[in-house]
Amino acid sequence: MSMTLEVFVNQINDFDSLSASQKIDYFVYFHTSIMGNEGCSPKEIENYFDQLKTSKYSNIPQYLKNNSKKVRGKLTKFVLQKGLYHLERTKKIGIDELMNVPKLIVPTNSYFPLELFDNTRDYLKTIAKQAASCYDQGLYDACSVMTRKLLEVLIIESFERFKISSKIKNGSSGHFYFLSDLIDHFRAETIWNISRNAKDSLTSLKKMGDMSAHNRRYSAKKPDVDKLKDDLRIVLEELVHLIDYPNWKK
Repeated sequence: MSMTLEVFVNQINDFDSLSASQKIDYFVYFHTSIMGNEGCSPKEIENYFDQLKTSKYSNIPQYLKNNSKKVRGKLTKFVLQKGLYHLERTKKIGIDELMNVPKLIVPTNSYFPLELFDNTRDYLKTIAKQAASCYDQGLYDACSVMTRKLLEVLIIESFERFKISSKIKNGSSGHFYFLSDLIDHFRAETIWNISRNAKDSLTSLKKMGDMSAHNRRYSAKKPDVDKLKDDLRIVLEELVHLIDYPNWKK
């Protein structure tokens, strides 16, 4: 359920003490950042004043227009695009901080090329981005664990892709094996042809994730992760290519 205007303004300290012009800034933020609309019109801001039964700014269109002009020595508050107003980036970030909105972390390709997962599945892209983001932020234990999860998913989906997932399930429970057994079965499977380098790297990559997840005295450092980056890239590329997601209809 979307946040209501009343709930939103109650999260702002002393909102009712703000001037009418200051309230406009928050209304534009609510309309675009909270409600997800593409820009805000003067009429929509007027409606927000009406909803809260609070005194309106005398000339909303003029206020928006004046504060979207570039004037020397004065920061603009709004950007006008296609007849609608948006908060200028620095103004939005300022309100984000007041609202305790987490900063958006955009992962880079420093750990592995994210485009490897462009034509896969959304859940795989999410795991890959989390692993890459952890690397970028220096969270190397978390990076190792997410890498382990990524490999586990790809190995399972390799067997599912070739309709042989029964080979990696416990017969009594129907659950998938743990990663160590998954790797052994993957390496031994003859239905596909995987490079020796990729097969050998799986064990090292798993060990890195295991150490980070289960060894309480171990703390992964950048060199620990970096020494396996090249191996990881090879393994990921081979697994994604093997599964051939664009032609796999689950």
